[in-house]
Amino acid sequence: MIELNSLNGSDRILRALQGEIIKEFPYDLLIGVEMGIAYGGGVEALGKLWQGRGIVYGFDTFEGHPKQLGSSSTSPESTCMDIHYAKYGTEGLSYDYQRAELNRQELYNVRLVKGLVVDGCCWMIKNIHYCLLDLDFLVSMKLGYENVSSKIVLGGYLCLHDVVGHKILPDLHRWYENEVKKDKRWEVVFEGEKEDLAILGRVK
Repeated sequence: MIELNSLNGSDRILRALQGEIIKEFPYDLLIGVEMGIAYGGGVEALGKLWQGRGIVYGFDTFEGHPKQLGSSSTSPESTCMDIHYAKYGTEGLSYDYQRAELNRQELYNVRLVKGLVVDGCCWMIKNIHYCLLDLDFLVSMKLGYENVSSKIVLGGYLCLHDVVGHKILPDLHRWYENEVKKDKRWEVVFEGEKEDLAILGRVK
């Protein structure tokens, strides 16, 4: 399974954080959520790391990029995945492919949730210790944020991809700066322009 965030180094930042969470919550059943998992490499890695300690939910269409959500079919948010599909193909995006691979590795603690991110899509999750939103589309990032923000426990972490740099997806950058960072529930833990990654800790 492929982890696209390894292309800019954000996978190393996330893996270190996920390891620290094990130490910070030694007695909890850890709950992790990733929205926009593409080829599934991120939830695969987290499933291995948290095996016996936590459950990981991976949300995706499992059918490719939902370009209908973009402002146009040629907008940056609609086309940003095309280069990856050209390089890696699309077979590995499917639910059946990823579920079979996870089962082969006995990663039954990874639960895949198929469909667009919509209001109430996290109904089955009570508390979250770690969440990564990597959805590219502004409408989806906002919905993802609304679904998870109140469920992240005190001391838990919200990670947002494609929000620090502003060259490729400027709408996400503006939303992060003007709305998310002004939410007093969060404290900025990390911002990396190279990784295009922000990590926020829940403080309120």
